[in-house]
Amino acid sequence: MKNRILIIIAILMFVPIILKAQEVKKRLPFEIGTDLMSRFVWRGQCVSKSPNIQPYLVYAPKFGLKVGAWGSYAFTGDYAEVDLFASYGIKGITISLTDYFVMNESAAGNRFFDFKNESTGHLLEGALTYDGPENFPIKLTAGTMFYGADKKIDQMIVDTVLSDTTYTYKNAYSTYFEVAYTFRNISIFAGITPMEGLYGSKLGLVNAGITARKNIKITEHFTLPIQASLITNPQRQNIYLVFGFTF
Repeated sequence: MKNRILIIIAILMFVPIILKAQEVKKRLPFEIGTDLMSRFVWRGQCVSKSPNIQPYLVYAPKFGLKVGAWGSYAFTGDYAEVDLFASYGIKGITISLTDYFVMNESAAGNRFFDFKNESTGHLLEGALTYDGPENFPIKLTAGTMFYGADKKIDQMIVDTVLSDTTYTYKNAYSTYFEVAYTFRNISIFAGITPMEGLYGSKLGLVNAGITARKNIKITEHFTLPIQASLITNPQRQNIYLVFGFTF
């Protein structure tokens, strides 16, 4: 109930800003906008349980290159993420590089300018996406974490004299594959991970569901896109119903 009240208040607060933002977006050479989500669920994982506002800024020249930033900030203030990315697309195929970074503002928290593989809080992912033609709107995605905080245990070292155990770690190369199909205003999707890593403990289905979208007319010149997603994670036995809107 508390989350619903927060969402309603946010909608009322942001309507005037939304209208102004629409005018600004038409004049700028950048793609700018914000999503407001009832909670942050990503690839079948609940990243933040509270409502999140998710702004983005993208420079997108006409020759297929996109460079931008995307963020997610919890209303409760206990989650903050900023991702930087670059992509290049041609004839439905897009290759991208994303730097995921979750902030921790404690004294011992993640440091943005620490890029050492052993200690960094960054996660670097390379991904390949295929978008089908208009008459067959399928989307295929494959992504692998190849550098940074995506780690798993490499060796366990036992000191019998001191009765102490230490561990060494190596990159887990967490990988995710997804297929999605859109018809009218409905998208269905399914994602798997082929091995133990960030997304799950073994090969399995970790993200499956459906998203419905609708445009609500606010004024003669502005419509508000809304969406609702029913998301399941069969491997972790979880289910989520998430609502959001974009401006």
